[in-house]
Amino acid sequence: MILAAVLLPLAVVLLVVLVQRFGVPAFLGLMAVVAGYGIAADMTFQSIGKAFGLGFAATLEQTGLLVLAGALAGALAIGRPLRGPVAGAAGVLAGLGGTAAGGLALLQPAGLGAPRRAVGLALTLLIVHALVVPSPLAVAAASVMKADLRTMVFVAVPAATIAAALVWLLVAHGDPTPGALPIAWLAIALPIALLVLQSIAQMPSEPLGKGGAREFYTGISRPLILAVVAIGLALLLTRRWRPDVLADTRWAPLLLTVGAAGGFARVLDETGMAELLAERIADPRLGLAAPFLAAATVKTLQGNSLSAVLTAAGIVEPMLPALGLDSPSGRALAAAAAGAGSIAICHVNDPFFWIAAHMANLPPLRALRAVSIGSLAVALAALVVLLVLRLVL
Repeated sequence: MILAAVLLPLAVVLLVVLVQRFGVPAFLGLMAVVAGYGIAADMTFQSIGKAFGLGFAATLEQTGLLVLAGALAGALAIGRPLRGPVAGAAGVLAGLGGTAAGGLALLQPAGLGAPRRAVGLALTLLIVHALVVPSPLAVAAASVMKADLRTMVFVAVPAATIAAALVWLLVAHGDPTPGALPIAWLAIALPIALLVLQSIAQMPSEPLGKGGAREFYTGISRPLILAVVAIGLALLLTRRWRPDVLADTRWAPLLLTVGAAGGFARVLDETGMAELLAERIADPRLGLAAPFLAAATVKTLQGNSLSAVLTAAGIVEPMLPALGLDSPSGRALAAAAAGAGSIAICHVNDPFFWIAAHMANLPPLRALRAVSIGSLAVALAALVVLLVLRLVL
Protein backbone atom coordinates (compact mmCIF):
# COMPACT_ATOMS: atom_id res chain seq x y z
CA MET A 1 0.00 0.00 0.00
CA ILE A 2 2.71 2.46 1.02
CA LEU A 3 4.80 1.49 -2.01
CA ALA A 4 1.85 2.14 -4.36
CA ALA A 5 1.34 5.59 -2.83
CA VAL A 6 5.04 6.50 -3.01
CA LEU A 7 5.24 5.42 -6.64
CA LEU A 8 2.48 7.83 -7.76
CA PRO A 9 4.50 11.09 -7.57
CA LEU A 10 7.37 9.30 -9.31
CA ALA A 11 4.95 8.29 -12.07
CA VAL A 12 3.80 11.91 -12.43
CA VAL A 13 7.39 13.13 -12.74
CA LEU A 14 8.19 10.45 -15.31
CA LEU A 15 5.14 11.39 -17.35
CA VAL A 16 6.10 15.07 -17.39
CA VAL A 17 9.62 14.17 -18.53
CA LEU A 18 8.35 11.88 -21.29
CA VAL A 19 5.91 14.45 -22.65
CA GLN A 20 7.90 17.66 -22.28
CA ARG A 21 11.52 16.51 -22.55
CA PHE A 22 11.18 13.76 -25.14
CA GLY A 23 8.06 14.91 -26.99
CA VAL A 24 6.08 11.71 -26.38
CA PRO A 25 2.32 12.20 -26.97
CA ALA A 26 0.49 12.39 -23.66
CA PHE A 27 -1.62 9.28 -24.27
CA LEU A 28 1.46 7.19 -25.10
CA GLY A 29 3.24 8.61 -22.05
CA LEU A 30 0.29 7.63 -19.87
CA MET A 31 0.28 4.12 -21.29
CA ALA A 32 4.00 3.69 -20.58
CA VAL A 33 3.67 5.12 -17.09
CA VAL A 34 0.68 2.89 -16.28
CA ALA A 35 2.55 -0.22 -17.35
CA GLY A 36 5.64 0.77 -15.36
CA TYR A 37 3.62 1.78 -12.32
CA GLY A 38 1.66 -1.46 -12.28
CA ILE A 39 4.79 -3.60 -12.50
CA ALA A 40 6.57 -1.58 -9.80
CA ALA A 41 3.47 -1.82 -7.56
CA ASP A 42 3.64 -5.62 -7.86
CA MET A 43 0.47 -6.00 -9.91
CA THR A 44 0.14 -8.89 -12.34
CA PHE A 45 0.27 -8.26 -16.07
CA GLN A 46 -3.31 -9.53 -16.34
CA SER A 47 -4.64 -7.17 -13.66
CA ILE A 48 -2.81 -4.19 -15.16
CA GLY A 49 -4.16 -4.85 -18.64
CA LYS A 50 -7.69 -5.61 -17.47
CA ALA A 51 -7.94 -2.57 -15.18
CA PHE A 52 -6.54 -0.19 -17.78
CA GLY A 53 -8.86 -1.53 -20.49
CA LEU A 54 -11.94 -1.21 -18.29
CA GLY A 55 -11.04 2.33 -17.23
CA PHE A 56 -10.19 3.36 -20.79
CA ALA A 57 -13.46 2.03 -22.20
CA ALA A 58 -15.63 3.48 -19.43
CA THR A 59 -14.05 6.91 -19.75
CA LEU A 60 -14.45 6.99 -23.52
CA GLU A 61 -18.10 6.00 -23.10
CA GLN A 62 -18.85 8.62 -20.45
CA THR A 63 -16.57 11.51 -21.44
CA GLY A 64 -15.04 10.72 -24.83
CA LEU A 65 -18.18 11.39 -26.84
CA LEU A 66 -18.55 14.76 -25.13
CA VAL A 67 -14.93 15.62 -25.95
CA LEU A 68 -15.80 14.95 -29.58
CA ALA A 69 -19.05 16.93 -29.32
CA GLY A 70 -17.41 19.98 -27.73
CA ALA A 71 -14.56 19.99 -30.24
CA LEU A 72 -16.77 19.64 -33.32
CA ALA A 73 -19.43 22.09 -32.11
CA GLY A 74 -16.70 24.63 -31.44
CA ALA A 75 -15.06 24.12 -34.83
CA LEU A 76 -18.37 24.22 -36.70
CA ALA A 77 -20.09 27.18 -35.12
CA ILE A 78 -18.11 28.96 -32.39
CA GLY A 79 -15.22 31.19 -33.32
CA ARG A 80 -14.30 32.93 -30.06
CA PRO A 81 -14.28 32.06 -26.34
CA LEU A 82 -16.92 33.29 -23.94
CA ARG A 83 -16.54 36.62 -22.17
CA GLY A 84 -15.14 36.34 -18.63
CA PRO A 85 -18.36 36.74 -16.59
CA VAL A 86 -20.30 34.52 -18.99
CA ALA A 87 -17.55 31.88 -18.83
CA GLY A 88 -17.81 31.92 -15.04
CA ALA A 89 -21.59 31.48 -15.23
CA ALA A 90 -21.13 28.63 -17.71
CA GLY A 91 -18.77 26.93 -15.26
CA VAL A 92 -21.33 27.25 -12.48
CA LEU A 93 -24.12 25.78 -14.61
CA ALA A 94 -21.98 22.92 -15.92
CA GLY A 95 -20.84 22.16 -12.37
CA LEU A 96 -24.41 21.32 -11.42
CA GLY A 97 -24.49 18.59 -14.08
CA GLY A 98 -23.96 14.89 -13.71
CA THR A 99 -20.31 14.84 -14.75
CA ALA A 100 -17.54 17.40 -14.26
CA ALA A 101 -15.30 16.06 -17.03
CA GLY A 102 -18.23 15.79 -19.43
CA GLY A 103 -19.38 19.33 -18.69
CA LEU A 104 -15.88 20.71 -19.23
CA ALA A 105 -15.53 18.69 -22.44
CA LEU A 106 -18.65 20.35 -23.83
CA LEU A 107 -17.33 23.76 -22.77
CA GLN A 108 -14.02 23.40 -24.63
CA PRO A 109 -14.75 26.36 -26.96
CA ALA A 110 -15.40 28.63 -23.95
CA GLY A 111 -11.75 28.91 -23.05
CA LEU A 112 -9.78 28.05 -26.17
CA GLY A 113 -7.36 30.88 -26.89
CA ALA A 114 -7.87 32.37 -23.40
CA PRO A 115 -5.69 30.30 -21.01
CA ARG A 116 -6.42 32.17 -17.79
CA ARG A 117 -10.13 32.13 -18.51
CA ALA A 118 -9.99 28.40 -19.27
CA VAL A 119 -8.33 27.64 -15.93
CA GLY A 120 -10.81 29.88 -14.10
CA LEU A 121 -13.75 28.16 -15.75
CA ALA A 122 -12.37 24.70 -14.98
CA LEU A 123 -11.75 25.45 -11.30
CA THR A 124 -15.17 27.08 -10.95
CA LEU A 125 -16.79 23.98 -12.41
CA LEU A 126 -14.84 21.76 -9.97
CA ILE A 127 -15.93 23.84 -6.98
CA VAL A 128 -19.61 23.87 -7.86
CA HIS A 129 -19.64 20.18 -8.79
CA ALA A 130 -18.13 19.25 -5.44
CA LEU A 131 -20.28 21.40 -3.18
CA VAL A 132 -23.58 22.56 -4.63
CA VAL A 133 -26.83 20.58 -4.87
CA PRO A 134 -28.07 19.09 -7.26
CA SER A 135 -24.56 17.96 -8.24
CA PRO A 136 -24.29 14.17 -7.69
CA LEU A 137 -21.24 14.69 -5.46
CA ALA A 138 -23.07 17.02 -3.08
CA VAL A 139 -26.17 14.82 -3.06
CA ALA A 140 -24.10 11.67 -2.43
CA ALA A 141 -22.21 13.28 0.44
CA ALA A 142 -25.44 14.50 2.05
CA SER A 143 -27.08 11.11 1.61
CA VAL A 144 -24.28 9.12 3.26
CA MET A 145 -23.84 11.69 6.05
CA LYS A 146 -27.64 11.75 6.56
CA ALA A 147 -27.58 15.52 6.14
CA ASP A 148 -30.58 17.62 5.17
CA LEU A 149 -30.16 18.98 1.63
CA ARG A 150 -31.48 22.44 2.55
CA THR A 151 -28.96 22.73 5.37
CA MET A 152 -26.29 21.44 3.00
CA VAL A 153 -27.12 24.25 0.56
CA PHE A 154 -27.00 26.79 3.40
CA VAL A 155 -23.43 25.85 4.37
CA ALA A 156 -22.02 24.82 0.98
CA VAL A 157 -23.07 27.77 -1.19
CA PRO A 158 -21.07 30.37 0.82
CA ALA A 159 -17.99 28.11 0.64
CA ALA A 160 -18.41 27.61 -3.10
CA THR A 161 -19.06 31.31 -3.70
CA ILE A 162 -15.96 32.50 -1.85
CA ALA A 163 -13.73 29.82 -3.42
CA ALA A 164 -14.98 30.68 -6.92
CA ALA A 165 -14.55 34.41 -6.29
CA LEU A 166 -10.97 33.71 -5.25
CA VAL A 167 -10.40 31.85 -8.52
CA TRP A 168 -11.56 34.75 -10.68
CA LEU A 169 -9.73 37.30 -8.57
CA LEU A 170 -6.36 35.53 -8.67
CA VAL A 171 -6.46 33.40 -11.83
CA ALA A 172 -8.78 34.81 -14.45
CA HIS A 173 -8.88 38.52 -13.53
CA GLY A 174 -7.63 40.85 -16.24
CA ASP A 175 -7.60 38.35 -19.10
CA PRO A 176 -7.43 40.62 -22.18
CA THR A 177 -8.66 38.02 -24.66
CA PRO A 178 -11.93 39.23 -26.23
CA GLY A 179 -15.00 37.04 -25.99
CA ALA A 180 -18.43 36.73 -27.54
CA LEU A 181 -21.78 35.06 -26.99
CA PRO A 182 -23.21 34.20 -30.42
CA ILE A 183 -26.45 32.26 -30.83
CA ALA A 184 -24.34 29.24 -31.84
CA TRP A 185 -23.67 28.67 -28.15
CA LEU A 186 -27.11 27.07 -27.98
CA ALA A 187 -25.39 23.97 -29.36
CA ILE A 188 -23.46 23.73 -26.08
CA ALA A 189 -25.98 25.28 -23.70
CA LEU A 190 -28.74 22.75 -24.41
CA PRO A 191 -26.62 19.63 -23.69
CA ILE A 192 -25.34 21.24 -20.49
CA ALA A 193 -28.93 22.00 -19.44
CA LEU A 194 -29.76 18.34 -20.08
CA LEU A 195 -26.87 17.30 -17.81
CA VAL A 196 -28.33 19.48 -15.05
CA LEU A 197 -31.75 17.89 -15.58
CA GLN A 198 -30.09 14.51 -15.23
CA SER A 199 -28.67 15.53 -11.85
CA ILE A 200 -32.05 16.73 -10.64
CA ALA A 201 -33.84 13.61 -11.91
CA GLN A 202 -31.40 11.33 -10.08
CA MET A 203 -31.84 12.98 -6.69
CA PRO A 204 -33.27 10.58 -4.04
CA SER A 205 -36.42 12.71 -3.68
CA GLU A 206 -37.06 12.31 -7.45
CA PRO A 207 -38.39 15.87 -7.94
CA LEU A 208 -38.94 15.32 -11.69
CA GLY A 209 -40.96 12.16 -11.21
CA LYS A 210 -40.41 8.44 -10.81
CA GLY A 211 -40.29 5.47 -13.14
CA GLY A 212 -40.74 6.48 -16.75
CA ALA A 213 -40.17 10.20 -16.11
CA ARG A 214 -36.88 9.53 -14.39
CA GLU A 215 -35.78 7.18 -17.15
CA PHE A 216 -36.66 9.79 -19.76
CA TYR A 217 -34.52 12.53 -18.18
CA THR A 218 -31.59 10.22 -17.58
CA GLY A 219 -31.93 8.73 -21.07
CA ILE A 220 -31.81 12.05 -22.94
CA SER A 221 -28.68 12.94 -20.95
CA ARG A 222 -26.64 9.98 -22.17
CA PRO A 223 -23.37 10.97 -23.87
CA LEU A 224 -24.50 9.70 -27.28
CA ILE A 225 -27.68 11.80 -27.21
CA LEU A 226 -25.83 14.87 -25.96
CA ALA A 227 -23.20 14.51 -28.68
CA VAL A 228 -25.82 14.18 -31.40
CA VAL A 229 -27.71 17.22 -30.07
CA ALA A 230 -24.57 19.38 -29.84
CA ILE A 231 -23.20 18.49 -33.27
CA GLY A 232 -26.62 18.59 -34.93
CA LEU A 233 -27.44 22.02 -33.50
CA ALA A 234 -24.02 23.33 -34.49
CA LEU A 235 -24.61 22.22 -38.07
CA LEU A 236 -28.07 23.81 -38.13
CA LEU A 237 -26.81 27.09 -36.68
CA THR A 238 -23.98 27.39 -39.19
CA ARG A 239 -26.57 27.05 -41.99
CA ARG A 240 -24.13 25.24 -44.25
CA TRP A 241 -22.73 21.77 -44.64
CA ARG A 242 -19.04 21.54 -43.62
CA PRO A 243 -17.69 18.03 -44.30
CA ASP A 244 -14.08 19.27 -44.00
CA VAL A 245 -14.64 20.21 -40.34
CA LEU A 246 -16.52 17.00 -39.57
CA ALA A 247 -13.64 14.98 -41.00
CA ASP A 248 -11.02 16.90 -39.03
CA THR A 249 -9.53 14.65 -36.33
CA ARG A 250 -7.50 17.15 -34.33
CA TRP A 251 -9.58 16.13 -31.31
CA ALA A 252 -8.19 12.56 -31.44
CA PRO A 253 -5.08 13.07 -29.24
CA LEU A 254 -7.18 14.60 -26.46
CA LEU A 255 -9.72 11.79 -26.78
CA LEU A 256 -7.01 9.15 -26.39
CA THR A 257 -5.40 11.03 -23.51
CA VAL A 258 -8.71 11.26 -21.66
CA GLY A 259 -9.24 7.53 -22.10
CA ALA A 260 -5.70 6.73 -20.94
CA ALA A 261 -6.17 8.91 -17.84
CA GLY A 262 -9.31 6.95 -17.04
CA GLY A 263 -7.34 3.73 -17.45
CA PHE A 264 -4.64 5.05 -15.10
CA ALA A 265 -7.28 5.92 -12.50
CA ARG A 266 -8.71 2.40 -12.68
CA VAL A 267 -5.25 0.84 -12.21
CA LEU A 268 -4.69 3.07 -9.16
CA ASP A 269 -8.07 2.00 -7.82
CA GLU A 270 -7.09 -1.66 -8.10
CA THR A 271 -4.22 -1.16 -5.64
CA GLY A 272 -6.68 -0.25 -2.87
CA MET A 273 -4.18 2.24 -1.41
CA ALA A 274 -6.51 5.25 -1.45
CA GLU A 275 -9.18 3.78 0.81
CA LEU A 276 -6.68 2.32 3.28
CA LEU A 277 -4.78 5.58 3.63
CA ALA A 278 -8.02 7.54 3.96
CA GLU A 279 -9.06 5.33 6.89
CA ARG A 280 -5.75 6.00 8.62
CA ILE A 281 -5.93 9.74 8.07
CA ALA A 282 -9.51 10.19 9.33
CA ASP A 283 -8.76 10.81 13.02
CA PRO A 284 -11.55 11.96 15.39
CA ARG A 285 -9.20 14.62 16.78
CA LEU A 286 -9.17 16.40 13.42
CA GLY A 287 -12.76 17.57 13.61
CA LEU A 288 -14.08 19.01 10.35
CA ALA A 289 -10.71 18.40 8.69
CA ALA A 290 -11.22 14.61 8.91
CA PRO A 291 -13.74 14.27 6.04
CA PHE A 292 -11.78 16.83 4.04
CA LEU A 293 -8.47 14.98 4.34
CA ALA A 294 -10.05 11.58 3.72
CA ALA A 295 -11.68 12.80 0.50
CA ALA A 296 -8.56 14.66 -0.63
CA THR A 297 -6.47 11.53 -0.10
CA VAL A 298 -8.73 9.39 -2.26
CA LYS A 299 -9.05 12.07 -4.93
CA THR A 300 -5.30 12.62 -5.16
CA LEU A 301 -4.36 8.95 -5.21
CA GLN A 302 -7.23 7.64 -7.31
CA GLY A 303 -8.47 10.57 -9.40
CA ASN A 304 -12.21 9.99 -8.96
CA SER A 305 -14.19 12.67 -7.13
CA LEU A 306 -17.31 10.56 -6.59
CA SER A 307 -15.28 7.72 -5.09
CA ALA A 308 -13.52 10.29 -2.90
CA VAL A 309 -16.79 11.66 -1.54
CA LEU A 310 -18.41 8.25 -0.99
CA THR A 311 -15.32 6.79 0.66
CA ALA A 312 -14.76 9.78 2.94
CA ALA A 313 -18.43 10.00 3.91
CA GLY A 314 -18.60 6.27 4.61
CA ILE A 315 -15.51 6.42 6.83
CA VAL A 316 -16.47 9.58 8.72
CA GLU A 317 -20.24 9.15 9.22
CA PRO A 318 -19.89 6.67 12.14
CA MET A 319 -17.35 9.07 13.70
CA LEU A 320 -19.58 12.16 13.65
CA PRO A 321 -20.44 12.03 17.40
CA ALA A 322 -16.72 11.81 18.25
CA LEU A 323 -16.03 14.68 15.85
CA GLY A 324 -18.67 16.84 17.51
CA LEU A 325 -20.67 16.96 14.26
CA ASP A 326 -23.68 14.83 15.15
CA SER A 327 -26.25 17.58 14.58
CA PRO A 328 -28.15 18.79 11.48
CA SER A 329 -25.67 21.59 10.87
CA GLY A 330 -22.71 19.39 11.80
CA ARG A 331 -23.69 16.68 9.34
CA ALA A 332 -24.17 19.24 6.58
CA LEU A 333 -20.76 20.74 7.34
CA ALA A 334 -19.15 17.30 7.30
CA ALA A 335 -20.77 16.50 3.94
CA ALA A 336 -19.58 19.82 2.51
CA ALA A 337 -16.07 19.21 3.88
CA ALA A 338 -15.96 15.85 2.10
CA GLY A 339 -17.04 17.62 -1.09
CA ALA A 340 -14.36 20.27 -0.65
CA GLY A 341 -11.75 17.55 -0.18
CA SER A 342 -12.81 15.89 -3.42
CA ILE A 343 -11.65 18.99 -5.33
CA ALA A 344 -8.00 18.40 -4.45
CA ILE A 345 -5.73 17.40 -6.02
CA CYS A 346 -6.77 17.21 -9.68
CA HIS A 347 -3.81 15.90 -11.68
CA VAL A 348 -2.74 13.43 -14.37
CA ASN A 349 -4.90 10.51 -13.18
CA ASP A 350 -8.07 12.56 -13.79
CA PRO A 351 -9.50 13.06 -17.32
CA PHE A 352 -10.71 16.50 -16.18
CA PHE A 353 -7.08 17.62 -15.80
CA TRP A 354 -6.24 16.85 -19.41
CA ILE A 355 -9.33 18.60 -20.78
CA ALA A 356 -8.51 21.70 -18.73
CA ALA A 357 -4.88 21.59 -19.89
CA HIS A 358 -6.03 21.30 -23.52
CA MET A 359 -8.43 24.25 -23.17
CA ALA A 360 -5.71 26.42 -21.64
CA ASN A 361 -3.07 25.13 -24.09
CA LEU A 362 -0.77 24.20 -21.20
CA PRO A 363 1.95 21.52 -21.21
CA PRO A 364 1.73 19.05 -18.29
CA LEU A 365 4.14 20.86 -15.96
CA ARG A 366 2.38 24.22 -16.31
CA ALA A 367 -1.00 22.49 -16.02
CA LEU A 368 0.15 20.92 -12.76
CA ARG A 369 0.98 24.40 -11.47
CA ALA A 370 -2.27 26.00 -12.65
CA VAL A 371 -4.90 23.26 -12.34
CA SER A 372 -3.45 20.97 -9.67
CA ILE A 373 -2.14 23.61 -7.29
CA GLY A 374 -5.21 25.71 -8.09
CA SER A 375 -7.52 22.85 -7.12
CA LEU A 376 -5.67 22.46 -3.81
CA ALA A 377 -5.89 26.20 -3.11
CA VAL A 378 -9.64 26.45 -3.73
CA ALA A 379 -10.29 23.28 -1.74
CA LEU A 380 -8.45 24.78 1.23
CA ALA A 381 -10.33 28.07 0.78
CA ALA A 382 -13.65 26.21 0.92
CA LEU A 383 -12.51 24.35 4.05
CA VAL A 384 -11.59 27.62 5.76
CA VAL A 385 -15.07 29.00 5.06
CA LEU A 386 -16.64 25.82 6.47
CA LEU A 387 -14.48 26.07 9.60
CA VAL A 388 -15.69 29.64 10.11
CA LEU A 389 -19.29 28.54 9.67
CA ARG A 390 -18.65 25.78 12.22
CA LEU A 391 -17.87 28.46 14.80
CA VAL A 392 -21.16 30.31 14.26
CA LEU A 393 -23.60 27.41 13.71
